[in-house]
Amino acid sequence: MSNLSKKDFLKNHSSFPEFHKKVLKQSGLEWKQLIEHPQDYYAANSGSVPGFIFYNDTVAFAKKHHLVILQILDEFESECGKLENKSSPQDKTSYYNWLAWFAYESMFSEIIAFVES
Repeated sequence: MSNLSKKDFLKNHSSFPEFHKKVLKQSGLEWKQLIEHPQDYYAANSGSVPGFIFYNDTVAFAKKHHLVILQILDEFESECGKLENKSSPQDKTSYYNWLAWFAYESMFSEIIAFVES
């Protein structure tokens, strides 16, 4: 497991390394926790990711990084198809909260692939 460094993930496996640094920082979790028990930290809405629990954190994060999250979402939907259950932009709190969770979970799917490779 020592080869599974955050630096290696960001340099060689992350599709958005600079943004993923910010997501990891926002999560409030230690890298070691993430790679030792990835199943415990995948779902942002589970309450296990401290930086993605409260609206004041998720909404602020998504607003600050809105354009890059939309880019990641667009790429995801181009590859996998349109997501059905996205929050409406008309409900701003739910919309930004959903975008923050999407950003975290899309990054985390890359961490899981990195850990399993």
